[in-house]
Amino acid sequence: MRDQTTPGRPATAADVMTPEPVCATGGMTVREVARLLDSIEVSGAPVVDGEGRLIGVVSRSDLLRGFLAGEFGDDQGSLLELFGGDDEGEAFQRGPDPEPLVVVEDFMSPDPVTAPPTATITALAQRMVEARVHRIVIVDAEGLPVGIVTSLDLVQVLAGQAASRKGTK
Repeated sequence: MRDQTTPGRPATAADVMTPEPVCATGGMTVREVARLLDSIEVSGAPVVDGEGRLIGVVSRSDLLRGFLAGEFGDDQGSLLELFGGDDEGEAFQRGPDPEPLVVVEDFMSPDPVTAPPTATITALAQRMVEARVHRIVIVDAEGLPVGIVTSLDLVQVLAGQAASRKGTK
């Protein structure tokens, strides 16, 4: 997250978003997306098509639901990797488990909550509450992801604003 807020002007998505989000693709396997989320230390990512347009969002919660429902076979290595229980990579040293033909498009959330870069943080917070989500993908006019704003980003901005007000009193 970057905080580019300007005093006297309402903060916008462009001010607080993490620009150029790392995206998953619809054809990634369960193991690939688990590794991606782990490598960038996030709980979710936008999913894009071959042209880079947003088609969904995938999260650790989506993966956990799939594992618990038995949709991904018995690949415990991916589950361990997803939740950090395999620090030494032991599950992968024993060789690859056969992976079912399940790809991100099969279990992602297909209707991501989006907003333009000009959306205010108040509007973003309202959308998160209404949609019961923890991230909003910021898209340009062509539907390409240009950033992401998480609930933690909003809390950090609001905490900074509260601290600024305290310091000026």
